[in-house]
Amino acid sequence: MFDVPAWSMINNPYYYKSRNSNRLLITVGDSWTYGDSLGKTRIRNGIDDTEYRLDHAYGNLLTEKLDTDWMNLALPGGSNYCMLNWLGQLLDRRHNQTTVCIITLTEAGRHEEQRWAQGNSLQTALKNIVAKEYSMIKELRLRFPKVTFKVAHNFTDSLPDYGVIEKSWLEVLTGQPVQDDTYIVVSDHIRQLNYERTYPDTVEVIDRALKRIDILDACKYCCKEDSRHPNEQGHQLWAEYLATQI
Repeated sequence: MFDVPAWSMINNPYYYKSRNSNRLLITVGDSWTYGDSLGKTRIRNGIDDTEYRLDHAYGNLLTEKLDTDWMNLALPGGSNYCMLNWLGQLLDRRHNQTTVCIITLTEAGRHEEQRWAQGNSLQTALKNIVAKEYSMIKELRLRFPKVTFKVAHNFTDSLPDYGVIEKSWLEVLTGQPVQDDTYIVVSDHIRQLNYERTYPDTVEVIDRALKRIDILDACKYCCKEDSRHPNEQGHQLWAEYLATQI
């Protein structure tokens, strides 16, 4: 169903689990939602501890609690644009169930989103990318009015006044607010955004990214690899928090 990028280390971003329910929960995101680093899973190394990963991913924990069917749509390293585009394709084919969709956005500026980087500063460009992502979600809400959408961020910040869930996944894990206008963390993407032009505030954006990495590294519920994926307790805490938001 989905055109997986050639760079991806996985072949199938989609998983479905039936509990014979008339309700469906869809979880959408990147490696955090996929469950990378759970058990022996190390997608970067080509290792997927599939059964363990799916059992301990927050989507499964949440649907166990709510007794709903579960669809997980997640691509390690994927952009928000990619995941939202795929979500539209998935919803076009969904069955007639009461549906809640949890979208956990990752950092801005990955892959396809770099074409949206408009502005005189990198920070402005990143905010414009996040706003564009929110526009895609608004379009999904208009296309699928019977679906309930809940939108959150994993380890980066949200823009105000867009109806995003109050806490990010990282804020749930740390138990404290971490919002400081950080919209990108992985240095490779910062460098790629500077390929065609060099933004004057790139150093400041890198400083924010490094501070966010420090917070992730200090978090006992995050693994110390890649984008610091949550461990089992981290997924449990996110599932418990999301249950209060549905």
